[in-house]
Amino acid sequence: MSGTSAKPVSIIHWPAKTLVNPVIGKPSRPISGDTEYQTMQVFEGLGGKVSSGTWQSSAGTFRSNIVGYIEFCYIVEGACRLVDPDGTVHAFGVGDHFIMPEGWTGHWEVDEFVKKVYVVAEA
Repeated sequence: MSGTSAKPVSIIHWPAKTLVNPVIGKPSRPISGDTEYQTMQVFEGLGGKVSSGTWQSSAGTFRSNIVGYIEFCYIVEGACRLVDPDGTVHAFGVGDHFIMPEGWTGHWEVDEFVKKVYVVAEA
C-alpha cells in the first residue's frame, strides 16, 4: 500500500422505532386526506446514487411515480396498500417487503399509519 491511509468503514445501524430529526413533508400528488410523512435518511453512498433510511406516513391516499430510481421497502410498523394503474391492489403489513421498479406509477393508500425501511438506488 502506498503512503495513503484508508478511511475505516463501519456498519451503519439505526433504531427503526424512533426517527431522529426527521424531514417532514407532504405528498406532492395527494388524492385524499391530510397526509404527513417523515423521513430519516441514515446512509448515502456511491456518490449519492444509493440512500437508505426510515420513512413513515400518516393516513391518506397519494400518487407515486418512480422515475430515475428503484426502491426496496420493508414494512416495520402499520400497513398500506399500493395500487397499480389497472386497479391491482398490493397489501403490505409488518414484515412484508417489496420493490417499486423504475417506471412504476400508482398510488399509496394508508388507512392509519405505515413505517418502512427503504433503500433507493438511482437507475
